[in-house]
Amino acid sequence: MNSKTSEQTPEGGARAGGGDGSLGEQLRRAREARGVTLREISEQTRITMRHLEAIEADDYKNLPGGIFNKSFIKSFARQVGFDEMRALELYARTARERGESIDEVATTPQRSRIYMGDSARSPLVTFGLSLVIIAILILIVYGGLHYYRRTEGPKVSGQPTPSPAAQGPAQATAPPTSAQGLQIQVRAKGKPFWLTTVQDDDKKKKGRMLSPDKPEDFSPQDSLDIMFDKPSAEFLEVSINGRPARLPDDAASTGQWKITKDNYRQFIQ
Repeated sequence: MNSKTSEQTPEGGARAGGGDGSLGEQLRRAREARGVTLREISEQTRITMRHLEAIEADDYKNLPGGIFNKSFIKSFARQVGFDEMRALELYARTARERGESIDEVATTPQRSRIYMGDSARSPLVTFGLSLVIIAILILIVYGGLHYYRRTEGPKVSGQPTPSPAAQGPAQATAPPTSAQGLQIQVRAKGKPFWLTTVQDDDKKKKGRMLSPDKPEDFSPQDSLDIMFDKPSAEFLEVSINGRPARLPDDAASTGQWKITKDNYRQFIQ
């Protein structure tokens, strides 16, 4: 009598699977043998915990029914290393013993909360979501361009129109560029020293004492040679086109620095 009692399910029906136990028991033992939790199987198969628990309890009424049941059981068996065909056979046997059809969806189908792939989503819904995403991207791009035009547009399009009194030749108002020449300022930092310069290789040297309070500006078309005694290198301060320039190592050791429209960029900090 005890043997008969042990072969009864909680619902009073005979368990399928014979001496090995029901499908749910065998799947549970296989899962525990592998040290896998239902939560891990749920994350791998996207089957809800509620449905996995129903499979282990042989409670098929709480499954969506029909082909979904078979799919869930095959996925469960695959995750725990249980033979998939054997699992389907045990499921079919249990369903027949209970008078349930394995090919029909349950009379009161339950809404599955698992992801079943693209086939579970209406094409119209997918199309609508795509349109919404595209519209959002267009708005983002439009907003970015509008912001750029408001902040950077005036800088790119040109400078504000000068007053009539300030109007004159374009070269008188525009700062020098590498194509028009260079704007170089030489300053004595903290201590006066003797400075010699040659502008645009005209072979005419100009020597004088450079004072900290009297920086000199140069606008060479091609080049400017700066010559100084080596101890004064630490007091030399140069800017090119309004940006600080770094004294190269060879200039500090030789006391000569040649700045040209081709090499000035390497000195700008």
